[in-house]
Amino acid sequence: MNKKIEKAFAGFTVNGKAVPVKFLQYMGKSDTYVVYYESDSQGALYGDDELLNYVSYYDFSIYTKGNYKPIVEAIKSIMLGLGFTWCMSRDSADMYEADTGYYHKVICFAIERSEEKNG
Repeated sequence: MNKKIEKAFAGFTVNGKAVPVKFLQYMGKSDTYVVYYESDSQGALYGDDELLNYVSYYDFSIYTKGNYKPIVEAIKSIMLGLGFTWCMSRDSADMYEADTGYYHKVICFAIERSEEKNG
């Protein structure tokens, strides 16, 4: 769980409708919700044979029975405002899950971080 993301999405609404955003799984009853998780981390900068910076990738899975595009735009706005980069090439194709009746779209964001040193 990322506290920065949790705080930014507390009370998240799109077009006046509350959209729950939860880490890993959503157990509620809303027909529109978002689940996020850290999908990958990769070393980005090394010096003196030590990791100095790395990139963390976060996937946001949007589930809705309606139009998900306004949700995508609202999530992008928040994540870019937090200093993340949108990783368009890692986004999913548009999906429809016939067994549940949900449209499903995954969008990805990345942020570079510094490796913390002790001592």
